[in-house]
Amino acid sequence: MSDSRVGATLSYAGTAKPPTTAVVPVDAAGLVLALDVPAGVALSRAALTVQAPGDDLTVDLTPVAALTTNLGKSTLGADKVQWLSLDWNARRPLMSLELQPKSTAQKGRLSVAEGGPWYPPTPSDTVSIGSVVPLPGLFASRLLVEFVDAASTPPVGTPKTLVDTPVTSVVVRAAARPPDLSAMVGTGSLFFHQALPLLPRQELVLGEPLTSALQRAWPPELKGGALQVTLRSSGLGMLERVQLTLDTLAVVQTWSGGEGALSLPVETDGLAVARVTVPPDRPLSEVRFAVRYQPDAEQLPLAPQPPEPPSLAHRCGSGYSAAQAFRMPGPDASLVGLDLHVRPLTRSVKATLALYADAHERPGDDPWMTAPLELVLEEKGPPPWKARWVSFEPPKPVALRSSTWWAVLTVTEGDLLWSLSPPLTGLPQAPSLVPGPALYRTEAAGPWLPRDTSLLAGEPTAASWACARPRLLAAASAPPPAPVVQLRWGARVLDVTPGEDGSVTLDARALAPLTPPGGTGSAPPLELLVRSRVAGVATLSGLRVTSPRSDTYALFPRK
Repeated sequence: MSDSRVGATLSYAGTAKPPTTAVVPVDAAGLVLALDVPAGVALSRAALTVQAPGDDLTVDLTPVAALTTNLGKSTLGADKVQWLSLDWNARRPLMSLELQPKSTAQKGRLSVAEGGPWYPPTPSDTVSIGSVVPLPGLFASRLLVEFVDAASTPPVGTPKTLVDTPVTSVVVRAAARPPDLSAMVGTGSLFFHQALPLLPRQELVLGEPLTSALQRAWPPELKGGALQVTLRSSGLGMLERVQLTLDTLAVVQTWSGGEGALSLPVETDGLAVARVTVPPDRPLSEVRFAVRYQPDAEQLPLAPQPPEPPSLAHRCGSGYSAAQAFRMPGPDASLVGLDLHVRPLTRSVKATLALYADAHERPGDDPWMTAPLELVLEEKGPPPWKARWVSFEPPKPVALRSSTWWAVLTVTEGDLLWSLSPPLTGLPQAPSLVPGPALYRTEAAGPWLPRDTSLLAGEPTAASWACARPRLLAAASAPPPAPVVQLRWGARVLDVTPGEDGSVTLDARALAPLTPPGGTGSAPPLELLVRSRVAGVATLSGLRVTSPRSDTYALFPRK
């Protein structure tokens, strides 16, 4: 099957340059996580982990701040100013301030604000001009610098006397961690917002909110598609790690041929197999399907299991014919078909089958059907050819009018072997049909002779009989046995019991015996087996097979 791994890439949509390659910027432009979801993939859980840098990494707030001076100008130049203010519209921890050019005659008095009135920072509100002045992580969204005479020391509470001071540049640096963080899926579905700045080296994990948001936006009907998760901050910030974890399910809802439902014929005492292509290297977490079996109106009183290859057999052809008797201890019945276990000896075989009443423990002279049933076998490939069941179907049910009756096989072209089986064991106490003796003859009008196999094994045994499966018309009051349903994956087989409505639901615990097959070469599919003693049609629908996987994406830094 196609790869079920979700693709994930990270890109920055803005123009800001990070101070080092060890961090990635996030701001109002957005840090975009793009997901490429393959078809047939469902989301179980998602987690996005971001980590802020330490306060040793800073960013310059001046380029994004609104500058104002007492002259009403928004830039600094040759004009002397008495005060200046900077507003960057986000609560940031301030780490340093630098005013140029150097001056010893003036000094700056600081005030800060967080959206309200100005207040002096502590422990000191005075800074020198011309050097980098550390600020102890003051939280502020605005900064005011008023210039006063460096030698003056007015008492507390008295107005300050501002002096004209040449200032050509100002640099305010803040901790690079984002001042806030929000996340949205698509174009505007906000699912997370943190209004406070991230702490130094804080790891923030977006788990349940991200999972819920992605599940709502996930491509419908598992068709696959693209998704975007955007991280934004009101001010420029940096992240030193971005990692995504996705727990997904590869969901298969069609059989290997692409069908949503299957109708499979099942031969008498046969097997139907439906296949599902699943990932070979992962366990199964869920299997659901519905099976409905419509049996033919027949019952199978005998179900021999001859070995492969059969050890004994009639040879039919070249003048040989074979007959097998059946006795019916119960009431009269009708035959709807007869299966024989044969092995061709020649590439082309033609044969006929006729039914006779018993006449002195031999087939009678008058067949029950007006014309015998014909069989034509044409083999392909080199010999030897394997033994198998072949079916004879009369045009209409044949009434079995005698308590003992015979099936006679006559080969008219080629040669074949009709398998012989030891006596059946485990028959019910009141069987509806039991096999009788096996006979053969070497010419068309010759006598019928018993097939004595009692001494072939080196010691006396009970007489063998020719392997056959008479199929009788089922009585309305005798429902056929339910089919056997199994799951097979590689060499592992799991028995399954459908509910009354035919539904099957298996969770990871029930599926634990079906371990991934592993190995080399082509991966075996998951197979659904339906076995039935009675021929019919198995209809399979409602398929859902899931296989879990977990992927971790080191989006930044890339590894």
